[in-house]
Amino acid sequence: MPRRSIACRPALLVAAGAALLLAAAPLTPASAAVGAVQLSLGEPGKDGPLIGAPIKKVESPESNRCYTVKDVFPDAAEGSYFRAVANHTNASVFVYEADACAGAPRDSTPMEPGKVIINAPLHSFKVTSAPDLPLSTPSPVTGQ
Repeated sequence: MPRRSIACRPALLVAAGAALLLAAAPLTPASAAVGAVQLSLGEPGKDGPLIGAPIKKVESPESNRCYTVKDVFPDAAEGSYFRAVANHTNASVFVYEADACAGAPRDSTPMEPGKVIINAPLHSFKVTSAPDLPLSTPSPVTGQ
């Protein structure tokens, strides 16, 4: 056998192995945010301080799924609402005053990671996918 074809075989094997790994890897869409949305329950007739209000977290909420008060607090009294919503995920969150994410969101821009809304009668929320951020290096500062 010529030396050239023997030298190419390991490279071909590596390339074939890499192609096989890529083809065999499951393609799973990013369907959940990383982190949690923290919610405090507001109940009719209990408008005092937030101290003592029931609190729950929705860990890794699914993108584009609507979460209602009854989803998070199944035993909540009729007329209950989210009194506080805190976004501790890597995605944006739209909050709604209507149940089942109906109508327009409370704000036209989503609640970004690290933001909190307090003392607003909210009845549902929906997580939107995190935007794809460009991978680039910062430009050097010039003229100084």
